[in-house]
Amino acid sequence: MATSAAAYTQDAFQLQFAVQPAASNEISRLLMKAIDTIEHDETVAIDFIRKASALLRPATRESRPESRRPISLGGLAPWQVNRVTRLIEERIGGSISLDELAQAAKLSTSYFSAAFKVSFGISPHSYILSRRVEHAKHRMLHSNSPLCEIALDCGMADQAHLSRVFRRVTGTTPSAWRRYRVNPDAAIAQAG
Repeated sequence: MATSAAAYTQDAFQLQFAVQPAASNEISRLLMKAIDTIEHDETVAIDFIRKASALLRPATRESRPESRRPISLGGLAPWQVNRVTRLIEERIGGSISLDELAQAAKLSTSYFSAAFKVSFGISPHSYILSRRVEHAKHRMLHSNSPLCEIALDCGMADQAHLSRVFRRVTGTTPSAWRRYRVNPDAAIAQAG
């Protein structure tokens, strides 16, 4: 699969992007939608820009075959990753303590926390919040349940808690996200 490369240079800083051909069309489409909606609904426009930027991943040294690095040490073993992620998914609607996750991985809490961050790139708490937001997104798309019910189902204290976390993770509110995802044309028309 061929990729095209783009480089952004400003002063002494250079960032290179590897873009798949199919992704470049999608990036252009998302950016054009963002331009069209920015005056009507800034939240929706920002969502388009976030999606476009997610497709623009910086080219990393690891993506070049000649510079592959060895597996990082200090992370979780594959069986530990599977056990911990399964536990999180099973208990997404309830409380999940760091101690329980560490016990599932058969590690001390402090070592588990450090190893989790090496394996996932984020803390266990941040990972759980991101999974809860993904669960909320799924519920919003596949049910007509009110946000207060979805919040409780995702392990949040209440709707306000869901809104704060959701906005921090996605950059938009749950109601705006749902409105746009369920019917994007109506959301754009309503904003205008």
